[in-house]
Amino acid sequence: MPNRLRGKYFLSTEQTADGSEQSVAHGLKRTPVVVKVLITEESSGDFDIAEGTHDSTNCKVTITTGVKYKVYGEI
Repeated sequence: MPNRLRGKYFLSTEQTADGSEQSVAHGLKRTPVVVKVLITEESSGDFDIAEGTHDSTNCKVTITTGVKYKVYGEI
């Protein structure tokens, strides 16, 4: 990865939603300005995603129970 990109974005490991707000540590130098939730697995065909207030440590998301996802963020 080129040095100019190092520490400017992240992609989390796969997470499993539990229906409440979850904090996903991002390891960036500051609060990300772009956050995307990537659904990796879901069985019902019907789910909801709500972003919380991200901070300098965590991206915060609430997703329907059982949905598997990854979080992408960049500063």
